[in-house]
This record gives sequence, structure tokens and C-alpha cells, in this order.
Amino acid sequence: MTSSAGQLEPIDLRHWPTCENALSWSSEDLAVATGEVVQILTPDDANSSQELTNAQQWHKFTLPVNQFETSEWPFVDMSTIKHFSIGEELSDSTVVSLECSSPGLGVHRRSVLAILTSNLILSIWETDGISGIWKRTGVANQYLPIGADLEDSRESARRRRIRAFCWLPPLKLSASSNWGDHVLAVADDLNRIILWRISKSKSANLGHWRFELIGQHDMKRMTLDPAMRGQLRSILWQSSPAVKMEASEHLRDDGGNALSQKQTCTLKVIWAHGRPPTMLSLRLRKGNRGKADDPLSSNDIELFITEYEEPIKSSRDDQPSESDFATALRKPRADFDAKFSLGGRIRTRFHGIALSPDKSQAAACVSFHPVDMIEAVIPAHQHTLIVFTTIREKAKAVNSMKDDSAVHEEILIFVAATDPDLIRSELDRSIARNAVALVHKDFQSSQFLTDWADSMSKQFSNLRFPVASTNEGGVGKGNSNQSKMDLDKEVPNATESGHGNAALTSAKPEQCEICDEPIAFSALTSAQCINGHQFSRCNISFVAIQEPGISKYCAKCGRQFLDVGKLKVPDGPSLSQALFEKFDVCPYCQGKFRG
Repeated sequence: MTSSAGQLEPIDLRHWPTCENALSWSSEDLAVATGEVVQILTPDDANSSQELTNAQQWHKFTLPVNQFETSEWPFVDMSTIKHFSIGEELSDSTVVSLECSSPGLGVHRRSVLAILTSNLILSIWETDGISGIWKRTGVANQYLPIGADLEDSRESARRRRIRAFCWLPPLKLSASSNWGDHVLAVADDLNRIILWRISKSKSANLGHWRFELIGQHDMKRMTLDPAMRGQLRSILWQSSPAVKMEASEHLRDDGGNALSQKQTCTLKVIWAHGRPPTMLSLRLRKGNRGKADDPLSSNDIELFITEYEEPIKSSRDDQPSESDFATALRKPRADFDAKFSLGGRIRTRFHGIALSPDKSQAAACVSFHPVDMIEAVIPAHQHTLIVFTTIREKAKAVNSMKDDSAVHEEILIFVAATDPDLIRSELDRSIARNAVALVHKDFQSSQFLTDWADSMSKQFSNLRFPVASTNEGGVGKGNSNQSKMDLDKEVPNATESGHGNAALTSAKPEQCEICDEPIAFSALTSAQCINGHQFSRCNISFVAIQEPGISKYCAKCGRQFLDVGKLKVPDGPSLSQALFEKFDVCPYCQGKFRG
């Protein structure tokens, strides 16, 4: 991915940026805002299993973001001049701001991309890891607290507009959270600051967002010097909307116990028309979960907001300056100068700087323009350049690969420790049955796993687990009554102790969906029925994958897994849901899933 000098090569993109900070760098992608589209750049080493050519450093995808469904952006009547319309009903929906969330919020624990367009709509975009596939799965405006008793339609419209937003760093108030709580802060057209905790009701599916209101704060009206009253500046300052928000890193307070941990961060609100910025101190702590009057409010996180007029020092790492890119810009500037014979009369305009996830590299979005002359450029000739510079030496990559046997044992221990009452479907039965077979095959030295496998064999023989009548998308389509009849025929074959081959045959084996013959558990990665029909096995559940389109793959090592988000499983907690939520990244190499 780097040149001979160890530096990433510049990237040339079509169109000019339309916002001040036009790029955001997540752990998987680099997003660049250019007009009505967002350019998604994915480094080739993040998609090594897709075999991009060696000459291609990045996979480029153009994402149009100015197209909305009626359900996402309802039709807005044109306002009269009496209301001084800001014109969102006539907007081209160009990108105003964009920012990637921290990892763990999206499907397959990926980052999501929040994009604010000039029609004042904040959209949440997701990808399942396949390059070139992005989808708008949520609109934050739909969750704004409007107020049912609000009679003024213009006031209601202003409460539905989002002027600025930012993601807070992941909030980790409990050691049980691997990814932390994701908090989104927005400012509406009435200068209200609203904070949500965002999560998914179904983590394996696109969308299914849950916006829980943590709190809101009405910004104070700016107090002006009496000498400024009546001046144009005072009028603009009083009516200026928020245009940008920035959040610092969290500062932890470990003085309390696990239920009273506190974290503090600073939220900087930047206004239009030169109004001085406002600082908000956000103190969040773990509260007591109870019944809430508002089902959309989050009552297990308490928020305290204090407004300051004086600047507060941010704890975020210092961003690189424009001068750090002088070396990277030398050749592109010379090429632009030679192309148009400008004699060095060139102005370099920066449209934002972003750090890489490991903070070893920095990217800058720039455009070149002539000085001392009129610039007439048609949109087809507009270009944006992304240049890179090295901040520090990249840390040596740590080998994250685990031994297969250790991973298998970790999976079996989790299945064994799961409440048997969570076995609710045929997929759950298949997972438990194959886990029993694997214990007897390779882990008889573990007393804990052997005792669990013996107990499970007896319970399968006693038909303790009812099967939900659910079509599981090809993983298990059997009828529960028929399964019970088949197991009744096999129970006499079980031994008293429930150990050995007799115990394994007491649970109905997987069935081939082509010929209805049984599939014996003889290998971890492949499955074959007695008629020779072959299938792959999921590398987490060890269940045979018998249909196309129900799999996901590790983007790093290429292993295949079942995707429970593509299966019809019973609502509520289950063994399969718990297993795939526990292992939400590849347990073998820690890579993220795709597909």
C-alpha cells in the first residue's frame, strides 16, 4: 500500500468538496465528501480476500447521498418570505458534514457513516463489508423530541432540522461491554443539544436502530455588550446556528464502583457568523435501570451538562497541521503548475485533515486553485486530491491468529456454559448436538466439557428441548413433531450413562436437504451425507451450510460462517443468538466479517 519511500500515494478524485472538514477515516474505510456524493476508499489490504490487482492501492466507490425516499424525507411545502425560509425544501442535498463512528456499532461490528446534507437531514449509512455496497439504514431526524402539544408548525419544523452533529468516543461504563456505548450528539435549529445512545435491536442485521435519549440542553442566548446592540454583528450572533461540533476524549473517574463509574468529556459547539464557540462539559455516569416513562429514553445513563463561555482544554490528540503535508504536496503542486503554466501562482486549499485509526498516518483533503486571475472550471474538470503523511512509525503487527484447537475449546466452553433453556430452535439443537460430538471426538480430556456432553446426551434422549416451528433458511427445516417421532425411535439405543456413540445417535443428526439422508459429524470444516452431497460447515457453530446466501466470511482469513441475520430464527434470546453475539468477530484471527 505504500510507495518505495514508505508513503501512501496521493489519490485523485472528481469534484470539489462542499464542506470544511470533508474526510473521515474509520478502521475500514476513508470517506471523502465531494458535492452530492461521498467517495468511499477502502485500502486493498482490508479486502485481501477479494484479490485486487497489485497496482491498485484503494478500492474506490462513489456513493450518491442526495437521493431520499418519502419516508426518509417527507415532502416540504415551500415557505413564504414571511418566515425567512432557509430553503431546505429547495436544497440540492450536498454534503455539509460527515463522520465515521467508532467500530462496533454497525453490522458485523463495523463502523457506520453519519452524513449531514444541506437539507438538514442526518443519515446513517451502513455496509456489510462487501466493497461498493452501502445503504442508508436510518435518519436521525425521525427520533428528535418534537413535543406532541406543539401547535406552531414552523416551530415544529425547526425542531426537525439538524444543524450539526458529532460522535462521542465510546462510553465504557461497564467492563462487560466490549465495544462500549455509542453516543451521538446533535444540534437542532433551535440550538438544542440532544444526545442519544444508539444501538441495534438486531445486531446481525442492517438497520434496526434504537435511539435512546440520554439528555438534552437548551443553549443560553448570548449576552452582548450594550454598546453592540443594534449592530449587524449582534443580530447575526443572536441568530447564528451551530455549524460544527467537536468532542474530546473521555476522562475516567475510577473512584466509584462498577455501578457509579463516571466519565467526562468536553463538547465544543462552533457557531456561524463568527460567534465565539461554546463549551459544554458532559458528565456521564452509570445509573440504576428501572421503568421509564419515555420508552425512547435511556435511564441507565445519567447525564449532567454544564455550559462554559471560556475555552476548555481538550484531551484529544493534537491534529497534524497543514505544514506537515508540505513534502507530500510538492510534486502535485508542481504538476498542477506545469499543466496550466501558472508560474507558481497556486493556492492550496485544505478541506480537512484526518488521522488513521492507528494514528500512524494522516490524510488531508486539498484542492489547487490559481491566484491573481479568474478561475473558470466546469464541474467535469473539478478535482480533489487526498495526500498522506507519516506521523510516527507504524507499530509492528501483532500475530492475532489463534490455534484452531484453542478456539474450538473456547466455543465449546461458551456453549456448555449457556443456559439449556436457550435451546429453542432446530438450529440451536444442531449447535448443541455438534458441540457434543466435537467434545467426544477431540476434548475428552476436559472433565467439564465431558460432563456437559454426557448431560446433554441424556437431555436429548429425554426430548427436553421443544423445537420452534420456524423455517431457518436451510439450516434446519424439519418438522418438530416428526423430529420427536424420530427421536422416540432412537431413544432405546442410548446407553444408561448417555456416553459413547449410542448417546450421539439419540439426537437426530443433521439431515441433507437434497436427499433427506443424515449427515454424520466427521469433520469440522466440511459435511457430507451418505449419498455424497458435500457442504461447508460454519466455523463457529459447526453446522452444515446447505443453502447459498446465508453465509458471511472473515475479511482477513476468509473463513466461512453462518449469518444468523439472514435466517428466520425465533424472536427473543436463543443459543444461536448468544453464540454469534459472543463471537462477533472472527475468533481465529480477530478480523471483521463481510457479506
